[in-house]
Amino acid sequence: MANILLRSPFFVTITTASHLSAQMALTIDGALRYTILKNATSNRTVFELSTLARDYFIANYGGSDGSSFDTVSIAYVITTFTAVDGGGTGTIQTTVNHTGFYGYSMFWDSANADIDPDDAALTNTGGTNKIYLPDNTASFVYAMSSGTATRYAVSTSASSVSASTITYSVERVCSAKYTPIQMRFINKNGMPQDHYFFLKNVESVNTKSEQFKRNIFVQSTSTYGIQDHQMQTFNKTGKKRFTLNTNYLVEAYNEVIQDIMLSEYVWIYINTFTHDDNTSLKWHPVNVVTSSLTKKTSVNDKLTQYTFEVEDANDIINNIV
Repeated sequence: MANILLRSPFFVTITTASHLSAQMALTIDGALRYTILKNATSNRTVFELSTLARDYFIANYGGSDGSSFDTVSIAYVITTFTAVDGGGTGTIQTTVNHTGFYGYSMFWDSANADIDPDDAALTNTGGTNKIYLPDNTASFVYAMSSGTATRYAVSTSASSVSASTITYSVERVCSAKYTPIQMRFINKNGMPQDHYFFLKNVESVNTKSEQFKRNIFVQSTSTYGIQDHQMQTFNKTGKKRFTLNTNYLVEAYNEVIQDIMLSEYVWIYINTFTHDDNTSLKWHPVNVVTSSLTKKTSVNDKLTQYTFEVEDANDIINNIV
């Protein structure tokens, strides 16, 4: 069993002395989803799992305390055949179970990199083992222990937290002028992780629409109304956009900034969201608009601080059909 990363390829290779074709029966989250038959090349057949399994991943923001996260249960049975196209005698070669995390490996990790069952560093801190939190704010980190991802709570007053074999230091940031914006993202290990933006934040609205030119001439009166729209707008939509600024970070946190930019699932918590008092509705699903950032270093830039733009992942107007 492996904890595989669904955003990078994961190959299953079958090599026997005599098979000419092989079949994979792939079960995802308890249901048989795919039966794939391939002919062998030199008694070797290769299947790829991640592309198929990640279609069944459904992300959520993890709840207010990050206590839940989503994975995909993967099981497959490989049967080899002595003739092409599944002909001849079939033999079951292997039955394997995996857990799929919505993370990714790096190019230099080579093929089939997965999460080590004792990899404590599931929360990405760029190797610093430091997390930045507002005063009197609780949080969490994740660590892998004996193949199981475990959440470790950070209390409102904690200055450190031990997670498996790692101890994280907690740096409390006092922001007297601005209300910190909490961001949650699915990091490279497929785990929910929080990051706070302590400095100036700005909310704006972007709209887009289409137009057509109407005929406003009234035939019966040979005139037109000067209050009528000759150029008529339709299909008008809008999204909120947020400009966020980090505090001053240690240089190694460049890796965390990169992780945010590469994440496909990001949320921000807006405490001043006024539509109702439901806490879950204050979490905005957003997409990171910023597509390019120059990594800052202490040598070149003295201080390491970044500005992000994110945009709501939904239109302001309800147009769900």
